[in-house]
Amino acid sequence: MSSRTEIQPDNTDELLLAAARRARIAPILSWAALAFGLGLVILFLAQAGVFSALRPKPAPTPLTVEMPDQIAGAFARIAGFDRDNQPYVITAKKGYQDKETAELVHLEDLTGTFQRKSRQPFELFSKTGLYHSKAREMDLEGNVRIVEKGRFTATMAKAHVNLDNKNLVSDVPVVVEMDTGTITANGLQVSNEGNNIKFLNGVKARFNQTLNKGDTTP
Repeated sequence: MSSRTEIQPDNTDELLLAAARRARIAPILSWAALAFGLGLVILFLAQAGVFSALRPKPAPTPLTVEMPDQIAGAFARIAGFDRDNQPYVITAKKGYQDKETAELVHLEDLTGTFQRKSRQPFELFSKTGLYHSKAREMDLEGNVRIVEKGRFTATMAKAHVNLDNKNLVSDVPVVVEMDTGTITANGLQVSNEGNNIKFLNGVKARFNQTLNKGDTTP
């Protein structure tokens, strides 16, 4: 009598093949995981600005000096006292020393404030000015105006001013406006603290007419 024997299929070969496949894939997966992790690190550093900080910075643009051989400033101020010990102040939006003559100072958009011995102030305006520091004089040019409130306003293209005695001379057409009228001339001289005003060449004056009512009683 023979016994019945059942032979079960052996899957050892399949298991070995699967293990071999996993062994081959494992390094690839490891490298992929490493690459993914490295990518995350690079992304984080990029967002944090690390690479921007490591890049070489461009060389800064050198500052341009407008007048390297001259003393210059965006604001200029000249102050002093005249021969009567009265103060004056001259300010300008820009000032710079002359390149050839150190005692000369070029001024732009200047305003001068002066005072008479009577304490009466007056102002001087000009587009440009050339200040002579030794002589304490100024050559003004460009919409020159002398303003004494309540008295007159004189306008001319250019003028020469002595800061020590406050005398002014102009040899170009001038217009002087007052409450009482207008005077035009081809020149002007102001002296004696402004008390003496002399008009030169072709003087024309036009005064305002006022109607004075007299006594209408017959």
